[in-house]
Amino acid sequence: MAKTRPAAANSKKGTRRKPTASSITLNNVTDEKTLIQKAQEHISRNEPVDALNYALRALELNPESLAIIELVAEIHIEIGDVESACHYFSQAAILDPHGAHESIGGSGPEKFLWLAQLAPAGGLETMQWYEKGAECLREFIKARDQGMHPDLAERALEKKLVSALCGMAEVYMSDLCMEHDAEARCERYVTEANMVAPDSAEALQTLASVRISQTRMEDAVAALKRAFLNCAGETYATRISLARLLIETEQFEDAVVLLETLQEEDDTLPDLWYLGGWTLFLLGEREQQKPEKERAENWSDLWSAARDWLMVCEKNYKLLEWEDEGIRDHASELLTKITEIIGERIEEEDEEDDEDGEDQEWESEGDDDEEMKDS
Repeated sequence: MAKTRPAAANSKKGTRRKPTASSITLNNVTDEKTLIQKAQEHISRNEPVDALNYALRALELNPESLAIIELVAEIHIEIGDVESACHYFSQAAILDPHGAHESIGGSGPEKFLWLAQLAPAGGLETMQWYEKGAECLREFIKARDQGMHPDLAERALEKKLVSALCGMAEVYMSDLCMEHDAEARCERYVTEANMVAPDSAEALQTLASVRISQTRMEDAVAALKRAFLNCAGETYATRISLARLLIETEQFEDAVVLLETLQEEDDTLPDLWYLGGWTLFLLGEREQQKPEKERAENWSDLWSAARDWLMVCEKNYKLLEWEDEGIRDHASELLTKITEIIGERIEEEDEEDDEDGEDQEWESEGDDDEEMKDS
């Protein structure tokens, strides 16, 4: 987003900024537990800067607390300071290199998984952290199954392990794709992921990605059909990725259903509107290319709907100052082609629809008045 201009008071020399209520409270709090509680309260109110102040103060009081170090790291993620987040997660990894359980002084595997995602070098560095995290998760699952550490039952260990394994497969499909054992490693990771959680949409769509890279399209489609049926509990990002794969494998109808569901949850993301417009365009193009006798008469309605999605994409792209120029350029290209074939969008139709709605309201009010007179 665009930078905001500093407040006038701060731009004048000699003007001292008055302490806020938060800073006054912060200066008066010396209890570590209270500081952490205050930090978490600010996080819940989406106030990460204030949360960070409390967390850093707590860290001053207990500089080797893994819980506080990782809290500070996670707040830096919220703020968007990836470099500082890496610093604090790395510090936690040094203090707890094996990801021991909290009951014996550790903090578990999460720091390793974060470092895998944030590793600046990617590739082998990412794999190093994923391997650590995955091994720790396997040990935690084993301990849970043996009745140790009751809290482990609530920590979604299989889901985290699946995400780590899928992340590892993706590294070998991208950064390390030229390694001699890349395909074998991908196979190993997706196999384990699907054994750990056979109905996981994330595991199934990663399996599909591997099969696409192997040009085993029938197997990819089969995996994606299962992923589509089991994706309800997955993250927004995972389902957006699933929609992309459904489009890539020409399962357009399922892609539209999924994207419409995502639209109901969050309608701000330009990627969502771009993918919806692209899918509807492809559906219309498929109809257009059929012989005239087989072609649906209203095929152009698909392109009209595609245009609506793509126009929202362009609007949100500008509003959010999105950085993916590929989306912007392709959306513009599609809109141009749609206009060439079915013409400009007729704004008068929208106005007529609004007028019809108003007329119906007036008629309804008139009917109500007549009923009141009769009574």
